[in-house]
Amino acid sequence: MAFVYRYDPAEHREKHCGSQNKASFQRQGSAWIGQCPANLDKSTAETLLKNGIGEWDDPSEAHPARIFTYYQGAVYVAVPTEPGLSYHGFPWRGRPGQNRVARPVLKELIKMAENRGETKALQKWLDEHNT
Repeated sequence: MAFVYRYDPAEHREKHCGSQNKASFQRQGSAWIGQCPANLDKSTAETLLKNGIGEWDDPSEAHPARIFTYYQGAVYVAVPTEPGLSYHGFPWRGRPGQNRVARPVLKELIKMAENRGETKALQKWLDEHNT
């Protein structure tokens, strides 16, 4: 059964709203906070979520723990805000020793980038952020 999830822009969380027209990160203390492009609208975010790649921590769960997608040179991840109903997404960045993109998800992200003629842009993102 295919699920259609709602995108939650988390308007109360300004930390993910960037001022540039590209995905970026801002350091807050010891954390890097992903910031979405200023020109990424809710409709586009919903389409990205709908066409994203689900990743489950527990295969018996009905809904993915994370949904990954690729858009304009950046990898995004969405996490549940209301399990089974909505997700909030932001630019993805790996952390040393953890949070690498799983191999099956990475294969799908590569296909997305190839279909858009953006393989080099995806590779650049991964080289910079898949620590």
